[in-house]
Amino acid sequence: MSFCQDIKNELIGLRVAECCKLPLAYGFMLFGRSFSLKRISLQTGNKETAEYYAFLLKDIFGAQAVISVGGSVRPTYKAEVVSEGDRLKILAAYDFGMTESFINSEILNRECCVQSFIRGVFLACGNINDPEKEYRAEFVMKSADFAGEFCELLSLHGITLKMTARGKAYVLYTKESALIEDLLTLIGLPHRTLDFIDTKIMKSVKNKINRANNCDSANISKTVEASIKQRAAIEYLQKTDRLDSLPEELYRAALLRRNNPEATLKELCSISDEHITVSGLNHRLNKIIEIYNELKEREKSH
Repeated sequence: MSFCQDIKNELIGLRVAECCKLPLAYGFMLFGRSFSLKRISLQTGNKETAEYYAFLLKDIFGAQAVISVGGSVRPTYKAEVVSEGDRLKILAAYDFGMTESFINSEILNRECCVQSFIRGVFLACGNINDPEKEYRAEFVMKSADFAGEFCELLSLHGITLKMTARGKAYVLYTKESALIEDLLTLIGLPHRTLDFIDTKIMKSVKNKINRANNCDSANISKTVEASIKQRAAIEYLQKTDRLDSLPEELYRAALLRRNNPEATLKELCSISDEHITVSGLNHRLNKIIEIYNELKEREKSH
């Protein structure tokens, strides 16, 4: 299973409030393969996504979506509403074709509904690459007008994407890890955001350490391992607005490590404004890591 399929399967498993079901299905259908009186259908490489699409239409409208599979190399799943009566019922629910804009904003009358709509769009045409390989998120749209309106909607939430053409399609994308983190939080996966941050920190520290060619390899390895754990804890606490709430001695140790990511404990002690031993500083940094681990475990349990 790919990284993005894993993300989509998590989204499928999220609980949906009653008010958010219509917007979620709206994003799913509007940005699927077809959404018109002649055809309402979704095409995807993920079986679970096709089944969820069919489930939503049955649950909300009582409509039947027939799932078929094709593709000689990789399976492609298509979920299609075959009944014209069902299509009429669905289109009427969204006043499709009766508004000037392509996205009927009347359906998105609450913030939670907007987020559910964006989640539906991502399930229909979104993709996020594995951060271990590349920072990239994208939405593949069928028209420039649809892409433009959706881009404006995301920008209202601080997510600014670029647009490019790909064949007959239009692609909204970003390679900025911070925007991808915000997108994951917006669609309902804040714990994935934290995983993204952890990966970014580890990659950054490793890259910096690998450029330190004049250092002894054994010391590099030890410094990398310690620095990664400490910075991951500190960056997480800062990202979640918990850093300032640490006891004063832990807060000073956190700032010292954050501002000097490649330094050894001995070097940190030498540049510290207070007199502190290596063992004393190590104890404080280990305490920060303990706090971080407790918070992460609590996050997973929720």
